[in-house]
Amino acid sequence: MAEERAHRVYDLSSAGRMLVTRNVGRRVREELAGVLESLPRGGVLYVDTRGVEFMDYSFADETFGVLISRAAGGEFQDRYVVLVERERDLLENVEASLLQRKLALLRVNDVGESPQVVGSLPEHLLNTLQVIQQAHSITNSELAARLDLNHTAGNNRAAKLARLGLIHRRVETAAPSGRQYVYEKIV
Repeated sequence: MAEERAHRVYDLSSAGRMLVTRNVGRRVREELAGVLESLPRGGVLYVDTRGVEFMDYSFADETFGVLISRAAGGEFQDRYVVLVERERDLLENVEASLLQRKLALLRVNDVGESPQVVGSLPEHLLNTLQVIQQAHSITNSELAARLDLNHTAGNNRAAKLARLGLIHRRVETAAPSGRQYVYEKIV
């Protein structure tokens, strides 16, 4: 079973209720990156957008597009970003940025609730993500069996989800091969 992850909540409305321009987005992104880096490995940064009234594309792209690109590049080493938002309309520009960059992000209505995906995720990866979320924690062998795939295909899908920051991937020692991958939901 997946363990409870260390987390912090960042109230995005502390930067303003009307979030516009790349300059403001850059400042907020740098704050978010600092909070992410301060979390222990496996930690989750919930970015709470519920107090924000408007977010333009420039702000969304500079803040979330760049931050999630950096996270997908491995810069934050197993630290995750999750959006907290009830009004899906506010996220239109965040989603546009993620789609443009072929990235995805988890979104919840409130901390602790079931996640949804914002951005770009092919159907086969979405199905794989759903299996992992339902299982909470699953080995590569179990994942491949549930998806009716060979081990390599299951691992490739899960590795992609891990690189995107949508799941946690860890290695366990196992006999006889010496190691196995375990995939865990983040939230």
